[in-house]
Amino acid sequence: MKNLSQLEVSRRGLGVEATLFFIPDFSVGESFYGLIKDFVFYLPGYQPQTWATDFSEERNLSLIDLRSIARQEWSLLHWTRSASPSGTGSFSKRHVRLSGPEHLSHRLLLSVKNNEQMEWLIGYMQYCAASDGVDFAFCDAAGSRQGVRGDDNLTSLGGCSTATLRTALPDLSWGQIFGKAYVELFGLERMLSCPAYRVEQLTPDSVYVQLTKSVFDTFDNAAHVHAIKQLVKRHLDDNIFYDPNRPKGHVYRTPQFDL
Repeated sequence: MKNLSQLEVSRRGLGVEATLFFIPDFSVGESFYGLIKDFVFYLPGYQPQTWATDFSEERNLSLIDLRSIARQEWSLLHWTRSASPSGTGSFSKRHVRLSGPEHLSHRLLLSVKNNEQMEWLIGYMQYCAASDGVDFAFCDAAGSRQGVRGDDNLTSLGGCSTATLRTALPDLSWGQIFGKAYVELFGLERMLSCPAYRVEQLTPDSVYVQLTKSVFDTFDNAAHVHAIKQLVKRHLDDNIFYDPNRPKGHVYRTPQFDL
């Protein structure tokens, strides 16, 4: 992770990335509009100012406009917010690769200046898990995790895909939601007994695990975060998490996604 001064963090905010891999495909326009509307209402501090599809330019859109766009053909829906706190992100529709189906996902990169703003993001992620269902979701300081060789590229969690998750879980993040596929893989009792700062069962088959009290620990006390991360990995099953020291072709335990 790039070193930042305390003054830079306080002024610009800590870059935090998050991704949610949704279980439903939201293939019906009205259901996808509901997903967009939930984002706008349940993460209001980062309400987008402009939107764009992969076939259109950025522009200001009302919810009525977004309802119409939700029914149209496109692969990516981008959003941006330049006001403070700033952020950017995109919804990617479910699609099929040679390796198999990819989840519908929502990727976010936010400027977070304090723990309250971080709780906004955590609350949104937990709402999505409880309301819609996610197989996996994470949030962490940008650029703070190792990579994993997936089907074609060496990538961090920030750029991971369903194909990557079918190879190995790239890393443990500062905060993550494990959905049904991972609860079945790890076992609910083992997950709920994680030696992490915050462990919450969100639904019968989803669990939120947060390593330390504050995401700013990744900046202020990186060694402590790393130590807790390794402890939790060993507790859960380190053969699920990518290890660069293992030989190429090593077979990890991986989840079975119902897509």
